[in-house]
Amino acid sequence: MLGASLSHGYGLEQDGGGRVRFADVVETSLRAAHAPVLPRTSLFFFTDPQGTGKSLAATARSADPTLVVAIDYLFWFGYGACASPDGRLELLDRGLALLDEFHCPVMVGDFPDCREASRDPAPGSPPRLLAPEQVPSPDELRKLNDHLRAWASTRKNVVVVPLADLGARLRSGKDLEIHGNHWAGGTLAGLMQKDRLHPTLDGAIALWLGALDALVAARPDVPASAFDWDAQAIRKRICDSRANARVPADGGR
Repeated sequence: MLGASLSHGYGLEQDGGGRVRFADVVETSLRAAHAPVLPRTSLFFFTDPQGTGKSLAATARSADPTLVVAIDYLFWFGYGACASPDGRLELLDRGLALLDEFHCPVMVGDFPDCREASRDPAPGSPPRLLAPEQVPSPDELRKLNDHLRAWASTRKNVVVVPLADLGARLRSGKDLEIHGNHWAGGTLAGLMQKDRLHPTLDGAIALWLGALDALVAARPDVPASAFDWDAQAIRKRICDSRANARVPADGGR
């Protein structure tokens, strides 16, 4: 697992009752026999996207992975302060070159519209995590996503995870359905943290199931039966494991 704060599990402990990483969501969903899910993530990816991305990718390659989950790996190769729109595309090409070094299947997220996280927050809400100049314009976002998809179209091992579409569906307020799981009404608001940038635990599970939907649709060799698609069951197992970890071996006696 490669990525920045989302993949690192930013804020998920609020719902999980203990430290929860996105890798735990992935691990808990797997039914098929597998090697451990190895997180190679950084909360501080934004401070040096090229250096951090290179270091994390090199560590991941040394593990000889069978699948690379890079949901938000490219985020800071498109977001961040850039002198020009062309600068964003040049930076993205550097991130894509790092992913090019993997020959196993690679799941990579596209660029969602995160402008809301750059706006002044409501009173009592967490401070904004993005500055307005860090956010690509709608036209820049379109070019970034077109560039990513053009790159992916020539690489059979790459599956693009549609973060942009999932985010747009959430912002629309319309019901969200992913592989038999249904979110509607007030439950939709519960998929995003108050910082307006990171998912809650329920949102992370929904995001992963959406990513899996893209994976099994693109890869006939990956059976849907290899995964548990029940969002509530995945959540319960994660929370139960954290609760059990807090209970002393003698039951507290």
